[in-house]
Amino acid sequence: MEKEDILKERDRIIRQIKEFVPLFAPFFDLDITVAEYSHRLYQFKVHPLHLKRQTLVKNKIGSILKKLWGEDYANQLKVDFGDKLAFNIVDHHMVLNHTLLIGSNVISNVDKFFKKEKQPAIIVISSGDVPPNNYFSKSGFQLKNKQVPLFSVSERETSSNFLPKREFNVVERLKITKRWHTFNKLEQEFLTALDARINSFDFSRCQNYNDQISVIVKQTWPWLFENKLRSTLPELLYITQEELTAECLIDLLKEDNFLSQTLFNPELRQKVLENFRGIVVAWREDQQKGTHFFWRKHPNKPTSLRMYVQDGQLVPVNPRFTCLSVALEKNTIIDLLKGREIYPSLFMIFGVLNFYAGVKPLTGYGSTVYLELIRQAWLKSLKDTEFKEDSEAIKSVDATGFIGGIPIFFGREEDKIKTLFAADLFYQGGAKEDYLKKIFNMKFNELVSVAAPDLYDYFSQKYITEEKKIKKQINLDDLANITFDYL
Repeated sequence: MEKEDILKERDRIIRQIKEFVPLFAPFFDLDITVAEYSHRLYQFKVHPLHLKRQTLVKNKIGSILKKLWGEDYANQLKVDFGDKLAFNIVDHHMVLNHTLLIGSNVISNVDKFFKKEKQPAIIVISSGDVPPNNYFSKSGFQLKNKQVPLFSVSERETSSNFLPKREFNVVERLKITKRWHTFNKLEQEFLTALDARINSFDFSRCQNYNDQISVIVKQTWPWLFENKLRSTLPELLYITQEELTAECLIDLLKEDNFLSQTLFNPELRQKVLENFRGIVVAWREDQQKGTHFFWRKHPNKPTSLRMYVQDGQLVPVNPRFTCLSVALEKNTIIDLLKGREIYPSLFMIFGVLNFYAGVKPLTGYGSTVYLELIRQAWLKSLKDTEFKEDSEAIKSVDATGFIGGIPIFFGREEDKIKTLFAADLFYQGGAKEDYLKKIFNMKFNELVSVAAPDLYDYFSQKYITEEKKIKKQINLDDLANITFDYL
């Protein structure tokens, strides 16, 4: 297709996204630079009730960081929460990999680049409930358009929340899977060195696989950028949203609040079950999607069981495991959370962090939309209850901090512009300062528009009816070859 035709097709895609997903439409019209947009993300107000409650979240994050990084974590890692909290909720708890995710912590922290002194740490509330074989990982990472597996086929559907510590044998697994020969000599040398570096990391304080991932991400994040930028970069600290929310709930469920009443008050619980039904990350029982409030640990393998409310209990959908039903009683839930026999669903995670404590979520294109639907469902559920102040606070939560799902790293390969994955950047020595400055000076709507075909793939599945869907004629690479032709 000619350039003019590609741009016409892009505009057609954007028009339909605007029509069917109006909550996302404003991002296509933001005529400000990426740097200006990044700065604006932190210009928001927090309801006084939420400011008070954020102390609990800060304390729990501190406890988690201390457990992994030691007593002096705050000074060692330069952790500074500031007056109000805003965290990236897009990232999956896995090695840095996918082009759609690795830019999120850059877009949201432009002000921390090119400084003379080390900047305060970036804290990410990542999703730990992801199997190794997910869209953004596919059991490992990607180098030069070739997959590097970290997991065996039999491990692909496990939940990261339940995985023990493990070995990261990059080269050995490539040889076992007969993929080693697909990499050339220089790539093999790189992978051998990467294997050695990962296995040199100090995992001594790690209790499980998720802790190991937190260490790997912290240590490899600087490699995304050229060497001269690394000394003053902020640390990148992953904490799983499941662990953080569980720790908060252990305290919150001892109190009377809208979260505890959602679980233990049958009348409010029924309202919530009805009002959240059908929202993407909540539940749809007739299709066996989602779970009510918590996931249950499988008794024999590292996977999860979905549960639905029946007669005051959370009952596993699989009839073989009804013996693992959970009574909706305060002490029972708290004990199971402490023992890691259950963990919070996204409904509970967003309920605790974003709508009870008012933490501003820095979102992906999916969460930008469904968090607004969740807000409206909470307001409907809490209407005519004792939680009037909570409703006012929930109205004030800013959930428009879109940062994820926008690729920002591109390179030229065989005269074509291609998106770069994390290992591609490691391989070439990291993104250069002048490249990053060009990205930061781009118009934000121009950057978002490059991703329009990928955005459409997601939104068309969720919000556009079959008869209205268009058959798009372009992909992200087509637009990247126009926008980043200067490379």
